[in-house]
Amino acid sequence: MKILFLIIFLILPVKLFANGQVTEIVDPQNIFADIYDATQFTVGSKVIIVSRYANKAVAFGIVKMVNLNVHPNTALIVLEEIIDTNMIMLTDLIYPLDYKTLQDQKVPGFSALGLRGEGHIPAKFKELATYGVFTSEGHSLGKNEFLVSPFQLQYGVTDTFGLKMVSALWTDGYLNAGIKYQALNTKYAKITVSTFGAYKVQSKDYILQTGGVLTFPQNAKFQTHYIANITLDPQFKEAYASKGLGLFTDSSIKSITEYMTDNWNRLLFGPIYNVELQTLGGTASYMWIWTTFHMSLGLGTKDFRSLSFGTNGYYYVYDFFWRF
Repeated sequence: MKILFLIIFLILPVKLFANGQVTEIVDPQNIFADIYDATQFTVGSKVIIVSRYANKAVAFGIVKMVNLNVHPNTALIVLEEIIDTNMIMLTDLIYPLDYKTLQDQKVPGFSALGLRGEGHIPAKFKELATYGVFTSEGHSLGKNEFLVSPFQLQYGVTDTFGLKMVSALWTDGYLNAGIKYQALNTKYAKITVSTFGAYKVQSKDYILQTGGVLTFPQNAKFQTHYIANITLDPQFKEAYASKGLGLFTDSSIKSITEYMTDNWNRLLFGPIYNVELQTLGGTASYMWIWTTFHMSLGLGTKDFRSLSFGTNGYYYVYDFFWRF
């Protein structure tokens, strides 16, 4: 009778909550898992491995093969990362990668686990749509998502196509709109292109901007973003939008390294080359992320050689916005 209760204790949680369990450890990079819910195991889908006994996430990986001829109802999983040098054991549980699992299992932050989708996913588990103090466009929002700040508004029409508007320009009478399109999204690279235009009827002043971001994941914690912005403002010296508001003043090429902390906040840092001034600057900031609210604070400069503190030297940079 005790043996029967032990078997029920071991099996019941798997059937109710998990979608599989580890049945064989092939080598340090590959494991086999029994499948309990075939709809959750498709080739290319990411999974979390949770210790049955310690009840914590120990690794994450990606499904390489399913329903093998030799072993039906079995998945071959390639491990992408072992969390904090934990060990995978036989009968450890397999869960699909979703925000509920990340929350319930208190999985530490990894760039490789960034999710996409509509607003019901907490923002802290998503890849960034803007890099805050860098005033740099990130990748597109998910379908039906909003990004709202005192400075701009973005909306995800689809998972790859979005619209944006700069609030500060409207206050000065500029009609403006922009689009973002994610042309590539793989585990090796991501590409998003964007364009933006603004026009002020009274002064016949217009601003055009185009650019994009190319992202290369380095490992589970780091990824590097290469960003180019080209700006055309015919009335640069007199235009209030460029001069007074400090918007669209320079074309630039940037490299931003993003580090994800264990609690899913972001550390952002990197160099910036200012095309008009022909100077090399940079910035570093920290971004706190809650369920929907983002806030970042940091330090920046347009020229590393300028040792003063102010608009022509080093200056504080900050941003805050909601994403839902």
